[in-house]
Amino acid sequence: MPAQITVLNPSGINKDIDSYELPETQWSDGNNIQFDNDKTAKVLGTQQVFGTPTQAPYWLMPFDTISTNSWIYPSLTKIFRVHTSGSTTTHTDITRTSGGDYSATAGTGWNGGVLGGVAIINNGVDNPQFMGDSNTAKFADLTNWPSSTTCKVIRPFKRFLVALDTTESSTRYPFRVKWSHPAEGGTIPTTWNPADATKDAGYVDLSQTKGFVIDCLPLGDTNIIYKEDSIWSMSFEGGQSIFGFRQLFDDVGILGRHCAKSFDNKHFVVSEDDVYVHDGQTKQSIVDQQIRDELFNSMHPDYKTRTFVAADRAKNEMWVCFVSNTNDTNAFADTAFVYNFRNNSWSKRDLPYVSYVAWGIVEFDSTTDWSESGEWDTDSESWNEPLKPTLLLAATSATKLYVLGSNQNAGSDFRAYVEKDNMQLGYPGTKTIQKIVPRISGTGSIDFYVGQEMMPHEGTTWKGPYTFTSGVHSEIPVRATGNYVGIRAESTDANTWSLANLEIHWTPSGNRGKGV
Repeated sequence: MPAQITVLNPSGINKDIDSYELPETQWSDGNNIQFDNDKTAKVLGTQQVFGTPTQAPYWLMPFDTISTNSWIYPSLTKIFRVHTSGSTTTHTDITRTSGGDYSATAGTGWNGGVLGGVAIINNGVDNPQFMGDSNTAKFADLTNWPSSTTCKVIRPFKRFLVALDTTESSTRYPFRVKWSHPAEGGTIPTTWNPADATKDAGYVDLSQTKGFVIDCLPLGDTNIIYKEDSIWSMSFEGGQSIFGFRQLFDDVGILGRHCAKSFDNKHFVVSEDDVYVHDGQTKQSIVDQQIRDELFNSMHPDYKTRTFVAADRAKNEMWVCFVSNTNDTNAFADTAFVYNFRNNSWSKRDLPYVSYVAWGIVEFDSTTDWSESGEWDTDSESWNEPLKPTLLLAATSATKLYVLGSNQNAGSDFRAYVEKDNMQLGYPGTKTIQKIVPRISGTGSIDFYVGQEMMPHEGTTWKGPYTFTSGVHSEIPVRATGNYVGIRAESTDANTWSLANLEIHWTPSGNRGKGV
């Protein structure tokens, strides 16, 4: 058999299928890697913006007015607003002036949305809060909200506000879906009283299954209600009932609040033991035989319900952010499994102990300027882009706000690697790798390792590192012999890189093994 060339260009990491059985189209391991434009690349790291928050941020919501793009970030006791004008960043305390500090908890956090230009937020303990779009406005207890009542979640839907899992006069109704009378733009609902026949307020208890109502998210003209164990639709019908409710799925629910995001007229949802996509009629698991076991085995059992989903719409990505089972000192998300819904691939990245990640316009004064050295196509630092939405990360334990825009994480280098081991290269016998040829671009150098193994599960022996610099080197001469071979690419510095494909040049070396 003559010399062979195997071209590798895997997309996505698969941890569920045994690496000996994994196709050549998927990597077997990796971290801080993304898959975009048919390439395997190091992710962007975090870059601090907006200076230092007044208090640790526990949640984020973009709130735009005609004159200002701003962000609302509550702590456990107060609410703040931050915006940038030119080179000046201003943090403003917008806590209610009547009622005192709030009593939010780290476990439940905050939720809410924007109803017709009015900011609505809630923590499940205090009365829901509202604030208009004036630059001098502050939050206040939601006017016309029922007395002696709290709710776990409140969300806008069309012109209504929808409250879930209410406690009324000290009695909890964990199956309750309660809605207001519709509000005109720029105003809040005038009543929540279901007994007023002249208004459209009402409620229903979805008690057909034992799971509590957890969250809701619009899908087209329908509000999807997520329980722990089932999914329901809430559709406007008018008439005496106002809304109609129908069970969509009875075999799946949601893991916790903020565990669903919309894309392409579908919902991406994390449940107790699955990650699935549905369009209101059909659903499909997107973790089966990819990363299901790895994902749920990696979650800290005490903090599973702090898991949340973030959407990086520029990269076509959904981030499943969670507290890992190795995180015993910080109960905030330190890991994200990332799903690219354009190429159906999974990757993984580190997080800086965040409580929430949101999508919106972030205006900040960039440190990147014309005097910097380097080239345009290799500079990954963020420039001022006031009209381009991006992700904003609330790093609670560090009391910082970050965007993705650096080759470091908050000024520190980080490890990015991808690996594919236990390959047979289409030939079951012993083979010898003679050289590898990476098609790679970026700044600086990247280290490659070549693995060899004779017997399954005896352990891969890695040779290297072989340092490769784009534009300087064209190939890496190596010699590794085994029945199974592997490749690893890794960086631990502040450089960036993108791998288009990799050639493995090898020759058969016969058949070697051990009998019984």
